[in-house]
Amino acid sequence: MLGTVTRVIEERGFGFIEDEERREYFFHRSALNGTEFGELAPGVAVEFEVSNENTGDEEHEGPRAVNVHIAPGAVGAVDGEILPPAKVNP
Repeated sequence: MLGTVTRVIEERGFGFIEDEERREYFFHRSALNGTEFGELAPGVAVEFEVSNENTGDEEHEGPRAVNVHIAPGAVGAVDGEILPPAKVNP
């Protein structure tokens, strides 16, 4: 599934991804596959899978993003900050 990182809470090690239908998924840094946590920032395109297993702290938590990695052709952030377009496409 394709999505875009919408928020990253660096100090807590988690964030949120929005899919193409604007559904939001929680992800934890332990769900990353071949991507470093610092490469994710709002606006970074990612691929991920959805897990319906409730492994969170709250019973009402929805599905989570797992196996999260930067989408092919996308550019990751550097230390949590997106590169300006001039640096990505010189």
